[in-house]
Amino acid sequence: SVVQPVASYDQELLVAVRKFNLKPRDGVQYLQLRGFLSAEPGDIATFLHETKGLSKRKLGDYLGERGERHAELLSAYVRRFDFAGLSFVGAIRAFLSPFRLPGEAQKIDRIMCEFASHFVSQAPGVFSSADTAYVLGFSVIMLNTDAHSVQIKAKNRMSKADFVRNNRGIDSGADLPAELLSAVYDDIQTDEIRTGMSHDDMGEAELLEFFRQGSTFRKFNHARLAADLP
Repeated sequence: SVVQPVASYDQELLVAVRKFNLKPRDGVQYLQLRGFLSAEPGDIATFLHETKGLSKRKLGDYLGERGERHAELLSAYVRRFDFAGLSFVGAIRAFLSPFRLPGEAQKIDRIMCEFASHFVSQAPGVFSSADTAYVLGFSVIMLNTDAHSVQIKAKNRMSKADFVRNNRGIDSGADLPAELLSAVYDDIQTDEIRTGMSHDDMGEAELLEFFRQGSTFRKFNHARLAADLP
């Protein structure tokens, strides 16, 4: 049942944001109980996408939760982004700006799967399938960590040749254009993607641990980073 609001929407929203930043589900339910938010995934996705002040850590964790309803929410949230006309790295930058990737491998996997699917739907012809965008997305995240993490020794940092070699055959068995991979490498080397590997909330450490575990990269050559880590 709906509880009669005792304050304006803006005031109730501030309360909801504080609750969300402690426990996301509580913040969402707070607005729903007061009639300000429906239970529809699309409406919740809009709230998550447009509301200022939400914890990037909590938002990433919430988006990556398992279950059918959360899958619908994640899909709706990702489709709030417009990647048309953006480069692949530009799309990743825009996507990771509002939240940080969670530390749990399965949550990262779900989020990046949705990103890849949406990107290829808005950039037809760039890749042969969403699988390519998925693998390259992880590769970009790893490159960003490799290039900018203080935990990686300079002598062990990935060269452009390493990056191109690591991504051979990821486009349904074919190689991506060398100029595309070269541009991706240069972009990341020049301009770090800060959100998703936030240094102030242990995001980087969690991602490094994820890379140590291997996961997606066992299928390709991306586990090289894990071997270089202490």
